[in-house]
Amino acid sequence: MEQKKIEHITLHLMIFGTIIIIGILARQTALLYGWDEFSSYLVLVVCSIVTGAIYLNLQMAFTQILSPAIEKCFLRFECYRSKIVVVEECPDPIEEVVDVEPIVSEPTIEVETTSDTSEEVLTSIHTGSDEGEAKLPKEDATPSIEESNQPSEYEVLRANAMAEKERASQEKLNKVITYTKRTLVPYLDEESLHRLCGYITEYYLSDSLPKVESIKLSSQLKTIDAMHFGWNIGKAFGKPRLQTATFIKRVFAHTLRDVEISTIERKMSHTESECKIKLDKNVA
Repeated sequence: MEQKKIEHITLHLMIFGTIIIIGILARQTALLYGWDEFSSYLVLVVCSIVTGAIYLNLQMAFTQILSPAIEKCFLRFECYRSKIVVVEECPDPIEEVVDVEPIVSEPTIEVETTSDTSEEVLTSIHTGSDEGEAKLPKEDATPSIEESNQPSEYEVLRANAMAEKERASQEKLNKVITYTKRTLVPYLDEESLHRLCGYITEYYLSDSLPKVESIKLSSQLKTIDAMHFGWNIGKAFGKPRLQTATFIKRVFAHTLRDVEISTIERKMSHTESECKIKLDKNVA
């Protein structure tokens, strides 16, 4: 097939080259007779077109007229007729092979039609087995769901640690509230003592200072007493000295009205001979 394609291309190239050569010769002839360049090129184009048209007409005439006549002449010879017969008989085995295929496939069709009942039995068996297989995952699904709902070891340990931390924090707050009530009950009325406990709770649970209203201590307590009380609860909560000083300055604004926050921060852990509230590191 590839060889025929190459031969076909070569034949057309030869014909095209011949047409171009004829056109060039016609142009040279025109130049010899004194024609100008444009006219000579026009002669080249026209001559090439005319030569190509002549070639196509001759080819069509040969294919439609001369070829059948020549073939009729050759059919008179016995050797040429025998070659044609051999060529025409070659496709017959192929047709026979094609015809055999349906005959071979027919027994398979009959076997398939006779096995309908067996196929129904097999399909029922398969569906039954599929249902049995489908039930197994449902039975096994319950334990997997229960296992997924169970917390991991890390979650259990973390929950226990958080609960222990919350319990210790609440216990520390309860001790400070108890200390506050026990220490200041002689110097505050019930309503003021209750508000003070609420302020101390907010101060412990929040990182920022709570909004408070000033609580007036009894005149029996001095400035150093308020400072010692602030240091005791701040030490129990683990709060910074400056934050504790600011907190008691706001709460006991009347008692600490003449003291700056920086002075409270510096002197809140000082000891003096005369004071009613002593420093206590073991409040909580």
